[in-house]
Amino acid sequence: MVEDVTMRTLQVHNFNLTDTLECGQTFCWVKEGKGYINADIGQVVYVEQSGDSLHYEASNGQADLLRLLRLEDPIQQIQREISRDGIMKTSIDFAPGLRIVNDPFFPCLVSFLCSVWKNVPAIRGMTEAIRRKYGPSYEFRGKVYRGMPTPEVLSRASVSDLKRLGLAWRAEFIQKSARMLVNGEISEHDLRAMEYNEAHKQLKKLHGVGDKVADCVCLFSLGHLEAFPIDVWIERVISEHYGVFTNSGRSYLKKSEAARRYFGRYAGYAQQYLYHFTRCTV
Repeated sequence: MVEDVTMRTLQVHNFNLTDTLECGQTFCWVKEGKGYINADIGQVVYVEQSGDSLHYEASNGQADLLRLLRLEDPIQQIQREISRDGIMKTSIDFAPGLRIVNDPFFPCLVSFLCSVWKNVPAIRGMTEAIRRKYGPSYEFRGKVYRGMPTPEVLSRASVSDLKRLGLAWRAEFIQKSARMLVNGEISEHDLRAMEYNEAHKQLKKLHGVGDKVADCVCLFSLGHLEAFPIDVWIERVISEHYGVFTNSGRSYLKKSEAARRYFGRYAGYAQQYLYHFTRCTV
C-alpha cells in the first residue's frame, strides 16, 4: 500500500509502530506493505509510520488509533516508574517507542488460546485460518479482508471442523469459551468493570484459559496495565535477573504477584519491554 490523498495523518511522539505491533503482543494487526492491517474491529484499518507521523486509512472513514495503540498513555512517566534496575533500563532503551495495544476482547482471547505451546508464526497461521473459514469479509482498496468471527459464529462451529484448521486440542477451548460468552456465563461488559484480580479470576472460568492467557487478555485487551504475563521468555528473565520474585513461592501466581509489587501499576509495560528485548537479543 502507498500513501495517497485519502489517508489521514496523526502526529505521534515517542512511538514506534513496528516495535509495538511486532513484539508478540497482538495477532490482530498483520504486516502489509509498508504498514499494518487490522480487520478485527468491525472494519479494516491500514496504518504506516513515517517519522513522527502515522498515516492511516479506514474502510469506515475513521479509526480511533489513540485508543487502539494507547497513544495517550503517559509513556515517559511509565518508563520512569518501571526503570528500577539495569536490565529494565536496557530493555526500554532497546525499544523506547513500544506501547501496549488495546485489542478487541474476543479476537485477543482467541489469539492467546491459540498461543498455548505455540510460537508467534504458528499462532498467526491459526488465527488467519479461523478468519478465512469463519470471519466476516470487508472490501478495502480493491481487496477482500477477513476479520475474526464473533463468539456466536464460533460457538456454532464444530470441534472437528476447527481441528481441521490446525488448532488441535485448542479447538475445544475456543468453541466452549465462545459458547460460554454467548450464554452469558462470562460477560465482556462485566469484565471491563472489574478490578484486575477479579477479572483475572473470572477469565479463568473460560474453557482452556489459565493464568498466562488470562493475564494476556487483561493486559492487551482489558487495559489492566498491572498484569504481568509469564511465558518461557519471561521465566528466563526471572531466572537470570529477578530471582527475588521467587522468594515467596515459585508458582505462576506468586511470581506474577511479586512482579506487580516490584514494578507497580505499569508492570505490564515492564513485562513487554523485557519480553521483546529478550526474544530479539538471544
